Amino acid sequence: MKRTFILLLVPVGLLFYTIAFSQPLKDFSDCTTSGCHATQTKFEYKHSPLEDDCTTCHETSAKEHPVPNKREFKLVESIPALCLQCHEIDMEKKSIHSPTKDGECLGCHTPHSSDTEKLLTAESGELCIQCHDSYTSNNFVHGPVAGGMCSGCHDPHASDNAVLLRREGQEVCLFCHTAKKDVQSKPSVHEPFVKGCLGCHKPHNSAAKYLLSADVPELCYQCHSTVEVALGKESEVHGPFQKGGKCYLCHDAHVTDFKPLLKAEEKQLCFQCHNKKITKGERTIRDIEQCVNAKFGHEPVANDGCSACHAAHTPDNFFLLSAAFPQGSYTEGKAENFAHCFDCHDSALMEQAESATATQFRDGKRNLHYVHIAREKARNCTTCHETHGSKYPHIIAQKVPFGKWTMPMKYTVTESGGSCLTGCHKELGYDRNH
Repeated sequence: MKRTFILLLVPVGLLFYTIAFSQPLKDFSDCTTSGCHATQTKFEYKHSPLEDDCTTCHETSAKEHPVPNKREFKLVESIPALCLQCHEIDMEKKSIHSPTKDGECLGCHTPHSSDTEKLLTAESGELCIQCHDSYTSNNFVHGPVAGGMCSGCHDPHASDNAVLLRREGQEVCLFCHTAKKDVQSKPSVHEPFVKGCLGCHKPHNSAAKYLLSADVPELCYQCHSTVEVALGKESEVHGPFQKGGKCYLCHDAHVTDFKPLLKAEEKQLCFQCHNKKITKGERTIRDIEQCVNAKFGHEPVANDGCSACHAAHTPDNFFLLSAAFPQGSYTEGKAENFAHCFDCHDSALMEQAESATATQFRDGKRNLHYVHIAREKARNCTTCHETHGSKYPHIIAQKVPFGKWTMPMKYTVTESGGSCLTGCHKELGYDRNH
């Protein structure tokens, strides 16, 4: 009895379903409003053809609908040809996104409605990372990448620029980094910046700060290898350069008003540090700005700046000088030991015992520079002179270090000479006219 009831019930159920719900396929206006396909339009962003007619994309393949276990509709054309009827994408462009090229529109978009703009299957950044997952894997991530704004730089479908960029080369970076657009107007421009940002920066993420392709100074050494080599020598190393080689303490990496890519005018830049005494171990560097601003300045410093005498990175000479100069109070009286001074001064001042032209420091024709320097134990120039500036003419120093003693010079100038009373000797004078 039980089996007979079931066999009769099933045909009756099917008959009831067919009578109640199957109907001729005529009007499609209620596909989403009748309750059958309402879920297709429940999200905020809707595909515009839904506002017209489902037959924009679908066509019937049966006489009645719905029929259990059958597909009564098919797309009017296969994807992507169907999508391209409305969405124009130039498939002849140089760079085509692989899902676009392969016709996989539904890999990124939903066909009816979505919670995200452009009918994306997920938020833009999350969607891209499903395939491009390596672009957020480092410590430093480019803002648009971190914010999921990949389409700010890339066209998601096709582009005439490499890697689907919306703009050509450097222009894609300068669209946001507008402060760098004056690249052609500045006097000093970093050559890699002219060639393109990707010479130094990674576009998506990096292990190095500022999205650099390597940390500074290793990145800089890729081009400026001679500076790296100099670090290995027993040479002077400029203080800022000792601090991990952070080149950007003095240089701008892109463009600047001051050569060579200095962040400020040379003396102004140097005096950001050398405007006070600097003590390192037993060594003390005086307040150079105060010396330079003295009444009588050393002409090369006043006219040409610090680089007239000093090299900025790692020269072979003490005091970062660009040529040889004695380190202590005494040296052997050879011209090559004073090569730095003789870049400007005539070496005759230490080679001619008598002269009326080689020097102004003479008693009659007796060359007093020769007296002080042309000897086995020659005096260093800094025994008498302040190298940057002084309150006295001829940049004669007010005081000079002599061992642990700071020795006063007590220099007096006259119309045709002068005199000094130091710890070296009694007061002695000279007169160029006698």
